[in-house]
Amino acid sequence: MPARIGSRRPYRIFLVEWREWRGLTQEALANRLGVTGTTVSRWERSTALLNTKVMGAVAEALDIDPPDLYRHPNQPSADALLRGQPVEIREQAIAVIEALRKARH
Repeated sequence: MPARIGSRRPYRIFLVEWREWRGLTQEALANRLGVTGTTVSRWERSTALLNTKVMGAVAEALDIDPPDLYRHPNQPSADALLRGQPVEIREQAIAVIEALRKARH
């Protein structure tokens, strides 16, 4: 049997954490999106992935990029950490990541 690549669990969407991090209630987020608070509540409780249109709208309402919904607000992505850094720093970071990847193999 070939090795499985990736996780069996669906990726978690950190909608509640981002909403709270922005200081919004479900109703406030719902108002930004033109939906009801009940709809936001359902999205937050759901284990199903939101469709890309909804994720885009939610991300825009939270003033984040859609991929940010897959991480906790207190754990910045590599993109967020490197954004605005000089080219030399970004290149050094990429070199370190590549070295770490090679060391694993």
